[in-house]
Amino acid sequence: MTRYISVVLLILISINAYCQSSIKVTGQIIDQQTNETIPYASVYIEGTTIGTLSDMDGNFSVNVPLPVNKKVLIASFMGYSTQKKKLNEKNVRKKMTIKLKTSAKQLDEVVIRTKKWENPAWAIMRAVQKNKSTNDREKLKAYEYESYTRTNIWVGNVNENFKKKKVVQDVLKSFESFEKVEDENGQPIIPIFASEVLSNTFYIKNPDAKTEQIIKSRIRSVGPDDDEMITQVLGSSFVDFNLYDNNFLFIGKSFISPITSEWRNFYDYTLDPKKVDVNGITCHKIAFEPRREEDLAFAGNLYIADSANHFALVKIDGTLGQGANINFIDSVFIDQSYTPIVQEDGSSAWMPLHQNFVVSVGKIGEKWAKVKIKIKIRNKDFVVNEPKSRSFYEQPVLVATDAYLDGNNEEFWDDHRHEKLSSTDAQVFSMIDSAEETPRVKRLAAIGDILISGHKKVGPVEFGPWPFIYAGNSVEKHRFQIGLRTNNEFSNKFSFSGFGAYGIKDKKWKYGVTARAILNREKWSIIGIQHFNDLSRVSVNQANFNSKPIFLASLRWGDMRYPYMEQNTNIWYESDVMRGLNVQAKFTKRIIDPLFPYKMDGEFVDNKPVYDRLNGSEFFFKLTYGLGYKYIATRTHNRKKIAQDNRPRITIDYTIGIPDLFGSNYKFQQIRVGLDQKARLGKLGTSTYTLSGGYIPTKTPFPLLAMPFGNNVPILYNQFAFNMMNLGEFVADKWTSLQLIHRFEGNLLNRIPFVKRMGWRAVGMCNVVYGDLSEKNRNQSVLPQLLEGESYDPAREAKPLDPSMPYVELGTGVENVFKVLRVYTIWRTTYRTPTADNFAVYLALGISF
Repeated sequence: MTRYISVVLLILISINAYCQSSIKVTGQIIDQQTNETIPYASVYIEGTTIGTLSDMDGNFSVNVPLPVNKKVLIASFMGYSTQKKKLNEKNVRKKMTIKLKTSAKQLDEVVIRTKKWENPAWAIMRAVQKNKSTNDREKLKAYEYESYTRTNIWVGNVNENFKKKKVVQDVLKSFESFEKVEDENGQPIIPIFASEVLSNTFYIKNPDAKTEQIIKSRIRSVGPDDDEMITQVLGSSFVDFNLYDNNFLFIGKSFISPITSEWRNFYDYTLDPKKVDVNGITCHKIAFEPRREEDLAFAGNLYIADSANHFALVKIDGTLGQGANINFIDSVFIDQSYTPIVQEDGSSAWMPLHQNFVVSVGKIGEKWAKVKIKIKIRNKDFVVNEPKSRSFYEQPVLVATDAYLDGNNEEFWDDHRHEKLSSTDAQVFSMIDSAEETPRVKRLAAIGDILISGHKKVGPVEFGPWPFIYAGNSVEKHRFQIGLRTNNEFSNKFSFSGFGAYGIKDKKWKYGVTARAILNREKWSIIGIQHFNDLSRVSVNQANFNSKPIFLASLRWGDMRYPYMEQNTNIWYESDVMRGLNVQAKFTKRIIDPLFPYKMDGEFVDNKPVYDRLNGSEFFFKLTYGLGYKYIATRTHNRKKIAQDNRPRITIDYTIGIPDLFGSNYKFQQIRVGLDQKARLGKLGTSTYTLSGGYIPTKTPFPLLAMPFGNNVPILYNQFAFNMMNLGEFVADKWTSLQLIHRFEGNLLNRIPFVKRMGWRAVGMCNVVYGDLSEKNRNQSVLPQLLEGESYDPAREAKPLDPSMPYVELGTGVENVFKVLRVYTIWRTTYRTPTADNFAVYLALGISF
């Protein structure tokens, strides 16, 4: 879901669709008699679904489509008479004051409350909590059901100014032969994405595991081309959340459930005195709203079954509170209903029957085009307490081999849709097909794909990645590189990639080739072989990080300190042994030729440098266990993490170099352990940490010793690095490190009015590493490579970490500046020297919600 909204934003930026088809009307709702402000009053345009709620101070703002003449603004609140105000060109340009009069009907009923009075909704909410274990579907041993998911994305604000954009003109021209498509307000819209997915969802308890099996998929999009990956994030499981949990994830944020166990701390409730019927079930209707506008909480209605059905949640509709600090999102609407499935013991578990989500994307700028994302999910054929074998649930998403074949078969969809398509929805797929064929849309989609994937796709082959095309460093001076890889159009089982590079200064060609075969896609069993001859640097060789392409490319830049040429041939195998548990094994044959003065034993003779070659044969084993991570397969047969819950992930790896095997001239052993987690702490924010440690018990060549991963890129922040540390600055053979960043999610700075208005979010960070270098690994002669015309500088030499003093850097920062900019200030608090950078300001860019 988050990835899709990011793609939509990218499309909007590429179109640069600046236009204005509405005007913002602002005002304040007050009590006519007391002049006190009225918070959370409803304000909307008569005859439309355009509306909002007033804030804590009674203020509101609502975008009214042009023209405004003859439109009527309606304001209402419980206990007050509804007021209507006719709009015109003059009054919409001034801040309005709307006075609500106490309802005469309401005055007829006088309620005298004693000190012991209690909100009548509270008794029902307590009953909901008491019966959670009875009604929650996750109490079941297992369940399964069939889902039909339809997703539509369209661009609104299609006024005359918008139509003047050339790409829009092309799209509208391609729509001329189709029936006009309008939104619920009768305004013309441009469809840019449509999909249908039929799937089966399976759940098993202890440990909890959910698998979605994609049966058939149909996708049409004017955006980037990766149907395989898109299908995996369009199934029902990626927007299916359980409101019986205290918090639930949606668009990458942790929202507070209206029936959380701490319900009184986060929501206010109002019970409707009349019961209502929902799908034949008698329900209490309870209106709810967040107690603090800045909380990630919804306002809406709960429909709770009466005692006959154990106070189960039957239906909910809600709208995201206005004060929530979420980027780019104008509004979020959710609508869910549940149905009871009776078990053998007579009790019922309530399963999701219908789910609707509407996300309005457009809080980028006043004149930006608005985008709406509508997701409709329908479920049926529920089966409970009939678990399959545990191995069936090993992958979160399984895609049938024929899921993409014959996806346009209308006969199939007519037979399997859970509800019939309207004539408008039916033609949207053809409309998008027509728009995709226009030259400007093709170019726009290609640009978006390059920015997202880093490669230029040409049928079954892709060229890139673009961050690696050029680099400047002390060895090559200017490095030029071209690479290519295959995708799923080449093969669904095999993938190949390679690169070629040339250095101007060293006048050497570098190259690499990789081949991979997927033996079992469900278990992600892969065998691969690789060979490369390339330039590298000590400190990257043993770095245990998972960085982004731009930072991987940056390792080719700057002063390399300890560079070397490496010839490397390796073969590896990996597989998911069980859900969350991945194992890897690899054999490597490598030859390392240091480009810096290096002698494995003793001192240089007469200070004359030598360059000892290392010839190694190594076995590598790695185990990764993390149930909270969700991956999807990309079109190039790689896996990408797209979701992560609160559960931690642990990694353990072991490397052994065997002397005299295939000419190996050194022995080597290393064990490393890592623990990482994204811990969501409710209103306190989110902490992300990586705790790692390692030990090298053997006498080991210097290029294989551990070096904490520093950041050699000025200004740009790297979350996987010690940013105030240079690459190759420290060396160790035993170490422990902690990298922690805490995001307050706006809860700290929201107390400052200006900062709250700007939407800034506070961040704190701490990076620590302890380490030591044993005596057995100090008896090696090593000097950094000298730069041209430079004499030896001790400051460039790698130094052992002091076991009595940790390296520490602390930082603070502000994220969400101009929605995409992040600014961090970092201090190096230990190992401070006149030549070290002890303070710096770093920047990062990224779309976050």
